[in-house]
Amino acid sequence: MRALLSGYYGYGNLGDEALLAGLVDGLKARGIEVVVLSGDPAATRAQHGVAAVHRYRGLLPALGRCDALVSGGGGLLQDGSSRRSLSYYLTVIRLARALGKRVVIYGQSVGPLSEEGRRRVGHALAGLPLAVRDAPSVSLLRSLGLAAERVADPALLLPAATPPEPAYPGTGRPVVLVPRAGHDDLNEALAAAGGLLREAGLEVSTLALHEREDAAAAARIVAAAGATRLAAATPEQALQHLAAARYVLSARLHGLVLAARAGVGFAGLVYDPKVAGFLDDAAAPAFTRPVEPRQLAELAREARRPDPDVVAALVRRADAGLDWLALHIRG
Repeated sequence: MRALLSGYYGYGNLGDEALLAGLVDGLKARGIEVVVLSGDPAATRAQHGVAAVHRYRGLLPALGRCDALVSGGGGLLQDGSSRRSLSYYLTVIRLARALGKRVVIYGQSVGPLSEEGRRRVGHALAGLPLAVRDAPSVSLLRSLGLAAERVADPALLLPAATPPEPAYPGTGRPVVLVPRAGHDDLNEALAAAGGLLREAGLEVSTLALHEREDAAAAARIVAAAGATRLAAATPEQALQHLAAARYVLSARLHGLVLAARAGVGFAGLVYDPKVAGFLDDAAAPAFTRPVEPRQLAELAREARRPDPDVVAALVRRADAGLDWLALHIRG
């Protein structure tokens, strides 16, 4: 049984690559052969040890050879940032359906959507098995007349990283700040919180999960807060950095997801309903605009761990979601 995975893969976004790693390993363990549509097939093959083809040039041949298409995970079905992106993912779904392939929507956060986007998504997804990773997506799909299962982000299934000594929280462990390009106000709040933490005698680091996009924001945090710049080329390296943290303040969803997987306390700066949805599921602090840096710094000083039972429940939901996915891939 061969499944073709469609998502934002092969572009150097460690959040999406973490999601893909959990998805690939989980499906392989369930006897599903995986092929990935990627912006950089060679990099995807090298990093994940999986077959990959170009998401444009290889699309039609790959659809012809697969048994099922899995659209997701990630925030693919939205037109808040790009109508072109939504058109691509809906086209992949429509082509697969036209070729008589099984199609499963999995691990997605749906929206935000314009009225036109709502119409297009509702039409394209009608009659398909749907599984999304947050309550806002369930509600949005329900408003389109579509029912969806609740799953959790497959990145939660990455092998847990062992934090180095001394034991958490330990002296010298940094507060890690994770910026997101395009949200200058949130990044400025992170930098200001980092400055307050440095004044309080705590170590501060910054980690760009999408190096190509977030490098400039990370550099501004280094300059403004005296933070150490961390580097990660793989999701596993990013997870190791976060496992070594005192606390994580993140303006990216997967900074939060990976912190949860690492068992490190975290708070999120909300730029999208999917972030609010995950923070609600994880019973973690959520900050909406305008963000008060002193409140961020206070949480980081306290450095409370996440509730292990809540995180364990999310991990179980992610694993059960892959059982659901394998069942629908097999039809």
